[in-house]
Amino acid sequence: MKVIVIANIAGGVGKTTAAHAIAVASVEYGKKVLLIDADPAASLTFCCGIENPRITTFELLTEQFSLESSIVKSSERFSLIPSSSRLASIDPSNMVEKKKFLKQCEDFDVVIVDTATGPHQLLTFFLEIANLVISPTTTDILAIRGSLHLRDFLHSIGNSMKVQVLLNDLHQSMEKDLLDHIKDDFVIIDPIIRKDSAVPDSQVTGKSVLSVYKDSGVASDYREATYSILEELSLI
Repeated sequence: MKVIVIANIAGGVGKTTAAHAIAVASVEYGKKVLLIDADPAASLTFCCGIENPRITTFELLTEQFSLESSIVKSSERFSLIPSSSRLASIDPSNMVEKKKFLKQCEDFDVVIVDTATGPHQLLTFFLEIANLVISPTTTDILAIRGSLHLRDFLHSIGNSMKVQVLLNDLHQSMEKDLLDHIKDDFVIIDPIIRKDSAVPDSQVTGKSVLSVYKDSGVASDYREATYSILEELSLI
């Protein structure tokens, strides 16, 4: 079992879209996937077609419910732990031990965690158990800065792995200059995810762009990127 954490200290960079798409693509590649919404904003939960869930990441991490009781089975064939605003009030001192949490997840091939914007103790919990940290990033300077801050935050908690950047919404004219500036700081996941109106259009349906617009260019990009990610984790 491998843990992928999707994170960026900056917001509005496509974390939720990436987490959802990578989960769906991983299922398409035959993997058993657990997708965890670890953001109190619960955007991923909404994008998966769920509102006001009774059992959430909060109850799972505070051991009020088991993993099996917390899972919602998605029509896209992954298992989901939904979130809600009460996750913002979680007390890290009352959270499940990391080893116990990982033990509960061992039946899955891959666990994908969508995290909230900004450095916080919940992010620390997941970064400390991550096998791969992926930072979706746009060409916006604040997005790049957010990825750099994530790198520094990751290293500050004793994890020396290199952050993998998933570039999206990148204007072709900026591609070479941007890659030249960041290639020494990050691992760049190939390919760059193209900008496509199919992404926001799919979100209102409660399914990923890979399910709603399965033959679109952006769906193809996410599938190719996911293959690279699974290969990096020796899952393919």
